[in-house]
Amino acid sequence: MTSEGATSAEEARQRGNELYKKGKLVEAEAEYKKTAVLAPADPSPLSNLSSLKFEQGQYSIASLYILKSLKLADENDANQDDEAAVKKRKTLQERLVKCYMHQSRFDEARQVPADDENPPGNQTHPVLGNLDALTAWKTTACDPVQQRSLVFERIPRFMANVDNVAEYYAVGHDVARSLFDEQLKKACSPKDSVSLMFCGSGDARHIFATLLELGMHVNIHGNKNVCKNAHITVLDLKPAAIARTLIFFDMMVTSLRTRKTTPNDMPTIMAYLFAGCVLPAAVNEQLQLHIKTLLIALESDKPVHEWLFIPESTRKEVVHVLRRWQNPPKDNHYQARVVRRAVKKAAEANTMTNDFDQGSRPKGDQKTFKEFGIILPSQDFARRRDAPLIPLMKEYYLKGTKESKVRLARHVDESWTTNLTLLDFDYTENPVVTDDPGYRMLSDEEKVPAIECNPVDVTKLLIGIEEPGRLGVLDTIGNFFSITALTFSNFSGRLMIELLAGEMTDTMEQLRWDCLESRAKPSGGIDPSTFPRVYDRIHMSNIPDYVGGLAAAAIYARPLLREDKASNLQFTVLLNPPDFESHEHFRAETLMLPSAKHIQDHFSMVRLPNYDGPTTGGPPKEVLEQMFPHLSSFDFLTEGYMVWGQSPAKKLSRDKGLLSRPAMEEWLYGLFLKITLPYPRHIISNSLVNSPLNLSFFLRLVSHLANIGYPAHWLSSILATLSTGTITTTARPPQRRVTSPKDVETAWPARQVSTAPWVAQFATLLSIWSTLLPFGLITLPGTLVAPSEVAEFGVSFPYFTEDTQLRVPQFVLLFWRVSKAKALGGHQLYEELREDNGKKSTLKSEAIHIATAVDLGDIAEVKFWCRVDVIEKMKKEGGWEVFIMRTDSWDLCTRGVKVGELEMKRRWVD
Repeated sequence: MTSEGATSAEEARQRGNELYKKGKLVEAEAEYKKTAVLAPADPSPLSNLSSLKFEQGQYSIASLYILKSLKLADENDANQDDEAAVKKRKTLQERLVKCYMHQSRFDEARQVPADDENPPGNQTHPVLGNLDALTAWKTTACDPVQQRSLVFERIPRFMANVDNVAEYYAVGHDVARSLFDEQLKKACSPKDSVSLMFCGSGDARHIFATLLELGMHVNIHGNKNVCKNAHITVLDLKPAAIARTLIFFDMMVTSLRTRKTTPNDMPTIMAYLFAGCVLPAAVNEQLQLHIKTLLIALESDKPVHEWLFIPESTRKEVVHVLRRWQNPPKDNHYQARVVRRAVKKAAEANTMTNDFDQGSRPKGDQKTFKEFGIILPSQDFARRRDAPLIPLMKEYYLKGTKESKVRLARHVDESWTTNLTLLDFDYTENPVVTDDPGYRMLSDEEKVPAIECNPVDVTKLLIGIEEPGRLGVLDTIGNFFSITALTFSNFSGRLMIELLAGEMTDTMEQLRWDCLESRAKPSGGIDPSTFPRVYDRIHMSNIPDYVGGLAAAAIYARPLLREDKASNLQFTVLLNPPDFESHEHFRAETLMLPSAKHIQDHFSMVRLPNYDGPTTGGPPKEVLEQMFPHLSSFDFLTEGYMVWGQSPAKKLSRDKGLLSRPAMEEWLYGLFLKITLPYPRHIISNSLVNSPLNLSFFLRLVSHLANIGYPAHWLSSILATLSTGTITTTARPPQRRVTSPKDVETAWPARQVSTAPWVAQFATLLSIWSTLLPFGLITLPGTLVAPSEVAEFGVSFPYFTEDTQLRVPQFVLLFWRVSKAKALGGHQLYEELREDNGKKSTLKSEAIHIATAVDLGDIAEVKFWCRVDVIEKMKKEGGWEVFIMRTDSWDLCTRGVKVGELEMKRRWVD
């Protein structure tokens, strides 16, 4: 090479270095490549390119550049033993090891020549110190698919709740809306398959409205001009909701068969079951007939209907519910006379009506409901099904005297029955409720389960078939079911409805990774292997209120949206909308990303305001101003369902969406502190802003960020630093109950923050996740342990007195070294953990462990997974006790149990 060429090469390389320092990697790459052409025998530009590609997270390319650079150095460097050459070689070899590690190429990482101080087998090697543990997870544990299934089965997604029997909301409050909306109709062609998912399906009103809309569209446009076929997944945590929906499907089929007979009472029977709290005996008789028929079908290996798939696991749970409805408890508070009085009292107090929209109510039914807690049938229905009721109704309608009301009420109390489908006896008979001494002191009426059902209001919320108020409650609802049955029957040959009982995020994640057991084998003669795994529309009700808000929608639901055409998901905020000033506040609280642009970049989601048209109804602005004086805008409060459209999923780069490394670190450290140190909250509140996520969510988010383009060494560094027990960050724990955009954007001075109390279980989870992360981990030696060194432990708590908000996921395990200091709780403990005074807490590093992923399903034996060495060390040291603690008040809920009493249940490999 001429001196002029050498000069040009060196100048290009220097320009590349300057651009690299400024973060202009694309421009720097061009200069380095120019240098390599001008000086083909020089290993330096290849070394520079390897550094640049490493920084971009392109480890495979970086490793190739390293190998080429090392080869050139061997061929051309006459002074390989001088200090500078040795240092360069060592730097390249260390970078090569990291490249292999981040690609999980562990065998190749072992083969890279190392210096005498850090041979590959050295357990203190700064890069390879955890290689044995990583290799063990990769080779001796199960394959990644099975490992993922085990994680879903064994590791809770949320902080623990004590009462694991969820409440049953049999009747909803939404306006029934079809997911087969106008945009989807326009996008459909006869060649398209349509897939819809309803989560938290409840009383299935949205499903029925969708079937009605789909059937009507077929009727209007012809059977071949709508779509090829349709799949509807119906998912609810409560088997009772699935069982109730199944009954209505079965009754609609019966209604179709009998629609030409005179008279056809099925529409009225369905109306009573859908909206009535107390029913004529004849309605309950029909209910019992359908339960009997369904039990025979469910306990066979035949489909209930050709268009209805119910997997074996859901069949078993539905059978259990149906049998309980077949043989209900005989307690007084379940009897019609008691239920009717409780419902009447609530109606009189107007606690179950919408004061802002009274105009079009069927006034006669409204009056009857307030006076009796029932809806009276038509004369014709009564003549056929309850003849003694006819003279009593006539007397009541004509005279309306107190005596006539008493006689009518007596007949109802003696001969009508409670609507059993509104009750979930697994919940109402739950010992957490019934063993409470205060419960035993209640009157029968006070023990009646909450039945939030006003039949008149239900009528108004169904999709408009009749002009509101023109017909009575039973006729309106009956017509709704009749027309729905008739219209969707025209499409049933190309329709499949899948009924699933399960938790939403669990089902979504298993569906995404193709490990949903209910899809693994045929049931009832139907093979689910052809069912869709992505959807055009996903309806989530208000479930995100309880599972992490927008965070749950982004991580669990968004991956199930179709990518090949416009799709969307929707949910509503019911639990706490007055707590959010705006959508920016909501995003700040649930994901610490107030910017809509950041949400779009990181989760490929775009909010679609007024998707179904502007929100109507509800209180006028003047009333809202009086009710919520702290809000300057009511847009979020009154929006109703938020619709989030899919935007094209893409890899981010430094100039297209990636946060800078410092910004990413602040965000993730802030989320870690938000998960582990949620701001204290009122134990009793009508507007809860929960903090349900545990540290497993953090690892799911890190995996997602790696998949969209964040470099593995950035993310691995964060995980490694958190595992040391101390981070240096500008992030802070939450400053108030609801995190605001200002809180997220505040630039705090950098300081050290201890994460020591959470390291034991975090390192355990990190070990478990090591084969599921989309990159290989580099952490400090000893951070990770092999699968044989991870175990499930159980501990019993004989003393537990908490009785408030037990279903809210906010309970953790606190391990405290009482020999060091008396166990703290409440405000004292929270302040100790926050370290707001800037002083390092010795208790945090020496006397406290906190486990956020815990199974409290049975207080008699609480279970959690942890590395064995941590538990053995506590036992050996002595003086450690474990408590159940709640993170709303930070109070201890139990007396301490000695850690020596912990029992190992099984190891991960068992």
